[in-house]
Amino acid sequence: MGDVHCMVVVDRLDSSHAVRTFHQIGDTSPLHATSVGRAVLTHLSRAEVDEVVAGGLKRFGDTTITDPDALRADLAEVRWHGYALNINQYRPGVCAVAAPILDEDGTPLAALAVSLPDSRLDTGRLPELGRQVAAAAQEITSRRLG
Repeated sequence: MGDVHCMVVVDRLDSSHAVRTFHQIGDTSPLHATSVGRAVLTHLSRAEVDEVVAGGLKRFGDTTITDPDALRADLAEVRWHGYALNINQYRPGVCAVAAPILDEDGTPLAALAVSLPDSRLDTGRLPELGRQVAAAAQEITSRRLG
């Protein structure tokens, strides 16, 4: 991707569903257009978020957040809920829910995500899925710190 501000896939567990999403180890994705990226952005300083915004918020799909104020509002919502959503914002047909993994100072080290094709997305279950992903990320954070 060539972008300094991106997420990198370092590990994955594949679904047993015949129709599923796929992310190659080493793949990169933009911070503003993905749930993992926004889960991390939520825990960065305003200056760091401003730096990402200054680099431009490229559109990847119809639902990609490209307006700086809309991104900041979304980050406030992510912070409130504890997880970020991506519904076709980066790759068409791909949705994801993510939460950050933090260090002892609250600095984001990584993010944990569940991704799925939008054909299997049940929006009524998103809050439950978000809480589960956030709880798993919190457990990883706690184990890392313990």
